[in-house]
Amino acid sequence: MTRLRHRPALDVRVEIRGELPREDAEYARARALDTATALGPGARALRLRLTRTQDRSISRPALAQADVELDDAGPVRVQLATGTARESVDLVLGTLVGRAVRLREQGDIGFAATYESAYRPQYVDRPLARRRIARHKTVVLARRTPGQAARELIALDRRFHLFADVTTGWDGLVHRCPLSGAVELCAAGSGALPRLDLAEAGRRLWLGGRPFVGYTGPGDDRGRVLYRRYDGHYGLIEPVSGGRIGAGTLSARN
Repeated sequence: MTRLRHRPALDVRVEIRGELPREDAEYARARALDTATALGPGARALRLRLTRTQDRSISRPALAQADVELDDAGPVRVQLATGTARESVDLVLGTLVGRAVRLREQGDIGFAATYESAYRPQYVDRPLARRRIARHKTVVLARRTPGQAARELIALDRRFHLFADVTTGWDGLVHRCPLSGAVELCAAGSGALPRLDLAEAGRRLWLGGRPFVGYTGPGDDRGRVLYRRYDGHYGLIEPVSGGRIGAGTLSARN
């Protein structure tokens, strides 16, 4: 990882994964510093990660992820993929600045950002027999209102967001609809999430062709999410038993 410092108030870090020409890596570093200046005061910890996959099943192999902490608007994250490294860098950093401006000026990034982007990263076409749960996270869920959870879902560019409802105490799941991109809410304690074991959740994930399955585990009403990773494997998020935290801390990121 290469660490760059533009000024003491803003730490800028650029990480390059995979083989890239030196000039493309330097371009990414220069654009990250330019973006740090454009974000202005109140921006902290800008991160840019650029990955180029060699998998031939991927038509947009250059994946860029950028995120920043804003003192007045919280975290913002964007993840997009294109055919070339420079195009991905320009697209993801430009989108990040645009979202930061909207969050500061209007308090949200608009419903236009909820659609499934044409530049969303692609899944590696991994044979079913070779897939496994490559990441298993147990998390303490943050207490949020559904509105706050939906706002974080969009600002963090997620497909889903698991949280604890500050009013009802139930685990909640906000997610984007696959076709319309609209944000929907499911509450674990209300029966909106099906009660499944892990094997059945995996079967539904495979048969349904969706990016994730939200469910409650056998014997409790705690929400869980089994999801597809872009490397072709699966990830699992489960809440810590009995664990929830206050409104000042973010919940897990998928």
